[in-house]
Amino acid sequence: MSVVVPLLCSAVPTALAEGTLLTVSGAIGKTNREAFDPFFDGFLKFHDKTFEKAYSFDWEALAALPQKSVTVNADTEDWPRPLTMEGPLLKDVLTTAGAAGDTATLYALDGFGLEMSAEKMASREWVLAMKVGGEPLGIGGLGPLWLVYDTSGRKAPEEEERSWVWSVFHIEIE
Repeated sequence: MSVVVPLLCSAVPTALAEGTLLTVSGAIGKTNREAFDPFFDGFLKFHDKTFEKAYSFDWEALAALPQKSVTVNADTEDWPRPLTMEGPLLKDVLTTAGAAGDTATLYALDGFGLEMSAEKMASREWVLAMKVGGEPLGIGGLGPLWLVYDTSGRKAPEEEERSWVWSVFHIEIE
């Protein structure tokens, strides 16, 4: 006897449908959540991130922003092939949060932080990719978000690829 299990399809993957994927804090003009809570913000606490105000984005909030599709390729030993990635522009995310500072530091789940000046942010159309090849980025892989830009058909050198922060979960504006 075989059992047929229907696939439940949804525009928002169940694992990503609830909860915050990205928190923007620091010099921001808008907030949609309470101040840092040492209990409920345990992972932020683990990374010594506290704040009086923040703006949080779940999957739906990020997906509601205009999406940009880019092709990303790197000249590194382990880069598999050109990858199609999709997500909102970093500048749109920061505008939504009312970012008013001169620098943004993007933090990955492993604690890595990349500080970007206003000039560096303006130098490219940076994308916070939510999907690769049409599939959502997952935590435990390269998600929830991966900071990238379109390489315009070329292989970006390893030095550039190092600025493509993966597993982004927090942005601090100063």
